[in-house]
Amino acid sequence: MGVIKKITACIGAVVVGAAIVAVLYGAVPGIPAVLSSSSKSTDTQVIHAMEQTKEVSLLRLGITGIKSKENKSHFFNMEIPGTERAQFIQYSFDAKLGFDGKDVVIEPAGDNTYDITIPEFKFIGYDHPEYRTVVDQNGALSFGTPQIDTANMINEILSDKAKSEYVEKNRDILEDQAKSFYTSIVRSVSPDTKLNFTFQQAESD
Repeated sequence: MGVIKKITACIGAVVVGAAIVAVLYGAVPGIPAVLSSSSKSTDTQVIHAMEQTKEVSLLRLGITGIKSKENKSHFFNMEIPGTERAQFIQYSFDAKLGFDGKDVVIEPAGDNTYDITIPEFKFIGYDHPEYRTVVDQNGALSFGTPQIDTANMINEILSDKAKSEYVEKNRDILEDQAKSFYTSIVRSVSPDTKLNFTFQQAESD
Protein backbone atom coordinates (compact mmCIF):
# COMPACT_ATOMS: atom_id res chain seq x y z
CA MET A 1 0.00 0.00 0.00
CA GLY A 2 2.90 2.35 0.69
CA VAL A 3 4.08 2.02 -2.93
CA ILE A 4 0.59 2.68 -4.29
CA LYS A 5 0.31 5.82 -2.17
CA LYS A 6 3.64 7.11 -3.50
CA ILE A 7 2.62 6.48 -7.10
CA THR A 8 -0.75 8.17 -6.50
CA ALA A 9 1.00 11.15 -4.91
CA CYS A 10 3.40 11.49 -7.88
CA ILE A 11 0.57 11.35 -10.37
CA GLY A 12 -1.33 13.94 -8.38
CA ALA A 13 1.70 16.25 -8.32
CA VAL A 14 2.14 15.97 -12.11
CA VAL A 15 -1.55 16.71 -12.70
CA VAL A 16 -1.48 19.71 -10.37
CA GLY A 17 1.72 20.98 -12.00
CA ALA A 18 0.27 20.66 -15.48
CA ALA A 19 -2.86 22.47 -14.34
CA ILE A 20 -0.81 25.34 -12.93
CA VAL A 21 1.21 25.67 -16.15
CA ALA A 22 -2.00 25.62 -18.20
CA VAL A 23 -3.48 28.40 -16.11
CA LEU A 24 -0.32 30.50 -16.23
CA TYR A 25 -0.12 30.34 -20.04
CA GLY A 26 -3.86 30.74 -20.66
CA ALA A 27 -4.53 27.22 -21.87
CA VAL A 28 -7.71 26.98 -19.76
CA PRO A 29 -10.73 28.58 -21.54
CA GLY A 30 -12.11 31.60 -19.73
CA ILE A 31 -8.99 32.13 -17.59
CA PRO A 32 -6.56 34.85 -18.82
CA ALA A 33 -2.92 33.94 -19.15
CA VAL A 34 -0.60 35.05 -16.36
CA LEU A 35 2.57 34.28 -18.31
CA SER A 36 3.16 34.48 -22.05
CA SER A 37 5.99 33.94 -24.51
CA SER A 38 6.84 35.56 -27.80
CA SER A 39 9.46 35.22 -30.51
CA LYS A 40 10.82 37.91 -32.81
CA SER A 41 12.87 36.65 -35.70
CA THR A 42 11.75 38.86 -38.58
CA ASP A 43 14.42 41.52 -38.02
CA THR A 44 17.23 38.98 -38.02
CA GLN A 45 15.82 37.16 -41.02
CA VAL A 46 15.46 40.35 -43.04
CA ILE A 47 18.97 41.55 -42.27
CA HIS A 48 20.52 38.18 -43.06
CA ALA A 49 18.59 38.05 -46.31
CA MET A 50 19.78 41.51 -47.39
CA GLU A 51 23.41 41.14 -46.40
CA GLN A 52 25.65 40.58 -49.42
CA THR A 53 29.37 39.83 -49.31
CA LYS A 54 30.12 39.76 -53.03
CA GLU A 55 29.85 42.12 -55.95
CA VAL A 56 26.27 42.50 -57.11
CA SER A 57 25.80 42.78 -60.87
CA LEU A 58 22.66 44.78 -61.66
CA LEU A 59 23.01 45.56 -65.34
CA ARG A 60 24.64 43.99 -68.37
CA LEU A 61 25.32 46.20 -71.39
CA GLY A 62 26.12 45.04 -74.91
CA ILE A 63 28.74 47.57 -76.04
CA THR A 64 29.81 48.02 -79.66
CA GLY A 65 31.72 50.86 -81.26
CA ILE A 66 34.60 52.05 -83.42
CA LYS A 67 37.66 53.84 -82.06
CA SER A 68 39.93 55.79 -84.38
CA LYS A 69 43.43 57.21 -84.08
CA GLU A 70 45.36 59.39 -86.52
CA ASN A 71 48.99 60.55 -86.49
CA LYS A 72 50.53 63.14 -88.81
CA SER A 73 53.92 64.74 -89.21
CA HIS A 74 54.32 68.51 -89.10
CA PHE A 75 56.83 71.05 -90.33
CA PHE A 76 56.61 73.65 -87.59
CA ASN A 77 52.80 74.13 -87.42
CA MET A 78 52.07 72.91 -90.92
CA GLU A 79 50.81 69.39 -91.65
CA ILE A 80 52.86 67.53 -94.23
CA PRO A 81 50.56 65.89 -96.80
CA GLY A 82 50.98 62.14 -97.24
CA THR A 83 52.48 61.59 -93.77
CA GLU A 84 49.29 60.52 -92.07
CA ARG A 85 48.73 57.20 -90.36
CA ALA A 86 45.17 56.18 -89.43
CA GLN A 87 43.68 53.18 -87.71
CA PHE A 88 40.07 52.26 -86.91
CA ILE A 89 39.31 49.48 -84.44
CA GLN A 90 35.87 47.91 -84.15
CA TYR A 91 35.14 46.57 -80.67
CA SER A 92 32.39 44.81 -78.75
CA PHE A 93 31.99 43.40 -75.24
CA ASP A 94 29.39 42.81 -72.53
CA ALA A 95 29.85 45.23 -69.64
CA LYS A 96 28.67 44.41 -66.10
CA LEU A 97 27.69 47.26 -63.80
CA GLY A 98 26.74 47.02 -60.13
CA PHE A 99 28.18 47.57 -56.65
CA ASP A 100 30.19 45.89 -53.92
CA GLY A 101 27.70 44.10 -51.69
CA LYS A 102 29.93 44.03 -48.60
CA ASP A 103 29.85 47.84 -48.45
CA VAL A 104 26.05 48.03 -48.22
CA VAL A 105 24.87 49.51 -44.91
CA ILE A 106 21.57 48.19 -43.48
CA GLU A 107 20.11 49.88 -40.41
CA PRO A 108 16.76 49.28 -38.68
CA ALA A 109 14.69 52.48 -38.67
CA GLY A 110 11.84 51.29 -36.46
CA ASP A 111 8.25 50.41 -37.30
CA ASN A 112 9.33 47.48 -39.52
CA THR A 113 11.41 49.84 -41.68
CA TYR A 114 15.04 49.70 -42.80
CA ASP A 115 17.44 52.32 -44.16
CA ILE A 116 19.67 50.90 -46.89
CA THR A 117 22.73 52.79 -48.12
CA ILE A 118 24.01 51.52 -51.47
CA PRO A 119 27.72 52.19 -52.17
CA GLU A 120 28.98 53.86 -55.30
CA PHE A 121 28.06 52.02 -58.49
CA LYS A 122 30.98 50.73 -60.49
CA PHE A 123 32.11 48.87 -63.59
CA ILE A 124 32.40 45.30 -62.28
CA GLY A 125 33.84 43.61 -65.35
CA TYR A 126 33.23 42.52 -68.92
CA ASP A 127 32.80 39.36 -71.00
CA HIS A 128 33.24 38.31 -74.63
CA PRO A 129 35.61 41.09 -75.76
CA GLU A 130 36.28 41.31 -79.50
CA TYR A 131 38.59 43.77 -81.25
CA ARG A 132 39.16 44.04 -84.99
CA THR A 133 41.13 46.50 -87.08
CA VAL A 134 38.82 47.62 -89.88
CA VAL A 135 41.05 50.37 -91.31
CA ASP A 136 44.84 50.63 -91.22
CA GLN A 137 45.91 53.43 -93.52
CA ASN A 138 49.44 54.73 -94.11
CA GLY A 139 50.26 57.66 -96.38
CA ALA A 140 53.00 57.53 -99.00
CA LEU A 141 55.32 59.63 -96.78
CA SER A 142 54.26 58.12 -93.43
CA PHE A 143 57.61 56.40 -92.79
CA GLY A 144 58.62 59.34 -90.57
CA THR A 145 55.34 59.41 -88.63
CA PRO A 146 55.12 57.47 -85.31
CA GLN A 147 53.22 54.21 -85.68
CA ILE A 148 49.88 53.87 -83.94
CA ASP A 149 49.93 51.79 -80.76
CA THR A 150 47.02 49.37 -81.18
CA ALA A 151 47.35 48.00 -77.65
CA ASN A 152 47.11 51.50 -76.22
CA MET A 153 43.95 52.14 -78.25
CA ILE A 154 42.36 49.02 -76.79
CA ASN A 155 43.32 50.10 -73.27
CA GLU A 156 41.65 53.46 -73.86
CA ILE A 157 38.40 51.69 -74.76
CA LEU A 158 38.28 50.34 -71.20
CA SER A 159 39.99 53.21 -69.38
CA ASP A 160 38.82 54.32 -65.94
CA LYS A 161 37.22 57.36 -67.55
CA ALA A 162 35.28 55.22 -70.02
CA LYS A 163 34.09 52.89 -67.25
CA SER A 164 32.88 55.84 -65.17
CA GLU A 165 30.95 57.16 -68.17
CA TYR A 166 29.14 53.84 -68.60
CA VAL A 167 28.07 54.04 -64.94
CA GLU A 168 26.93 57.66 -65.09
CA LYS A 169 24.93 57.17 -68.28
CA ASN A 170 23.03 54.31 -66.65
CA ARG A 171 22.73 55.61 -63.08
CA ASP A 172 18.92 55.88 -63.10
CA ILE A 173 18.56 52.30 -64.29
CA LEU A 174 21.09 51.06 -61.72
CA GLU A 175 19.21 52.76 -58.88
CA ASP A 176 15.92 51.22 -60.00
CA GLN A 177 17.55 47.80 -60.26
CA ALA A 178 19.11 48.10 -56.79
CA LYS A 179 15.73 48.97 -55.27
CA SER A 180 14.07 46.07 -57.07
CA PHE A 181 16.88 43.70 -56.04
CA TYR A 182 16.52 44.34 -52.30
CA THR A 183 12.76 44.77 -52.31
CA SER A 184 12.28 41.34 -53.89
CA ILE A 185 14.56 39.76 -51.27
CA VAL A 186 12.79 41.42 -48.34
CA ARG A 187 9.27 40.68 -49.55
CA SER A 188 10.12 36.99 -49.75
CA VAL A 189 10.89 37.11 -46.01
CA SER A 190 8.65 39.89 -44.68
CA PRO A 191 6.10 41.33 -47.17
CA ASP A 192 5.17 44.27 -44.92
CA THR A 193 8.72 45.58 -44.41
CA LYS A 194 9.43 49.06 -45.78
CA LEU A 195 12.78 50.14 -47.24
CA ASN A 196 14.37 53.59 -47.56
CA PHE A 197 17.26 53.86 -50.04
CA THR A 198 20.26 56.20 -50.14
CA PHE A 199 22.77 56.03 -53.01
CA GLN A 200 26.36 57.14 -52.63
CA GLN A 201 28.13 58.88 -55.51
CA ALA A 202 31.77 59.54 -56.28
CA GLU A 203 32.98 63.00 -55.38
CA SER A 204 33.61 65.26 -58.35
CA ASP A 205 37.21 66.22 -59.00
